This record gives sequence, C-alpha cells and structure tokens, in this order.
Amino acid sequence: MPRGRAAGGSTEGKVRKTNEDAFRIYYDEPAIMSKGRGFLFAVADGIGSYRAGAQAAWMAVDQLALFFRMPDSQFGEATLQELVFRANEVITNLRTQQKGYYGMGCTLTLLHVDPDFTQARVFQAGDSMAYLVRDGRIATVTTPHVSSESELTNHMGLGDKFRLEKVGFPLTPGDSLLLCSDGLSGFVTEDDLLAGLTVSASPQHCLDHLMVKALEESDDNVTGIVVKVDD
Repeated sequence: MPRGRAAGGSTEGKVRKTNEDAFRIYYDEPAIMSKGRGFLFAVADGIGSYRAGAQAAWMAVDQLALFFRMPDSQFGEATLQELVFRANEVITNLRTQQKGYYGMGCTLTLLHVDPDFTQARVFQAGDSMAYLVRDGRIATVTTPHVSSESELTNHMGLGDKFRLEKVGFPLTPGDSLLLCSDGLSGFVTEDDLLAGLTVSASPQHCLDHLMVKALEESDDNVTGIVVKVDD
C-alpha cells in the first residue's frame, strides 16, 4: 500500500522580525494507532497585529490535535470541520471582545490523508494554498478567497460569516503535495513550484529548495509543508 513522508518549515522574510505563520504535522499516536485516523497537515497565516495574528494562526493549527484525542463516541466524518469552526468561534470572541485583538484572524489550509495515503481531503479558508503534482504536472487544489482588489474575503475570525471549503481526491504513488502561505505561493511561479516539488524524492529537500526560491523574492513570512506519496 502507498505510504507517505512529509516535511514542514517556516521562516521570517528578509526584512520581517516576526513570524505570524504557523504549521503543524499530526499523525496517529501509538496509543491510538488502532483508531486509524490518518494524518493532518495544516498551514495558517495570521492577520492583524503580530500578537493577534500569530496567536490566531497557532490557535487554528493547535486545535487540530484534538482530532486524534477525541473518543470514538465523539468522532465522525464532520469532526475536522467541527474543530475548525470551534477555533473560529474562539478567535472571533477574542477579536470582538478583547482589547488588543482588533483585526485578529488567520487563513487555514488543512490536508487530511487516510492511514494508507490513498485518499486526501483539503479544507480551505483564505489565501494560503494547496497544490498537487502528478505525472509531471502541477494543479492548484484550492481557490484563494480574495477580492479583485486582493483583499481577503474569508478567514478565521469572521464569526458566522466564516466558511470552509472542502475538496476530496484520491492519491496515487508518486504524487507530491504542497501547502503554503502566500509568502511562498505569491512569489514563486507555478513553473518554479513544479520544479521545486520534483527536484528530489525527499520532502525536506523540496521544501528547502522552494523556501530559498521564495526568500529571493519575498519580504513576507514563508511557510510550507511538502508531502510525498511513496511509490
């Protein structure tokens, strides 16, 4: 059966002193391996002041750890979405009720892969992106939630206006996936993304290549996760 490997990383841009991005890679812990809940990969990009944006991004990705800790009686197909909406509610409450958190929010791009690495589901809010490389071609999995003026139209922290898009697709041996903040996707062309994701069989080498390329052009924080489905 196909299996997979992954690598993630995040760094400040050339001129930024702070990083409002966050990422997490989660997998079944030994104590609950029998539950077969698979793997989670998440990238979030904070908005608002540094304090607020960074906290929102980490709240969004840290909440997902509960996916593996819930008892079977509380676990179901909609569990992931429920966790994301729960985090949205907490971020919204801070944004609207606590001084110093005005404008707080974050994007979220979340990938769930089944234990055998044969099926993928991507959940999307904002302009962080997901890409799939298969048979030498790259395709965008997500659609950025931005206006014609390049302003975010959807992100965590919007209360009842928040929406979460979902797309599912099968995985095949040899696939590569990239989740990334707009500090990478906004400054690296799709041709260069394709080249970076196929430069090596190692997820870490591919990610290092892409981050170096992004930092040549970007002043923004750069965050990404590369996932490889083994042959």
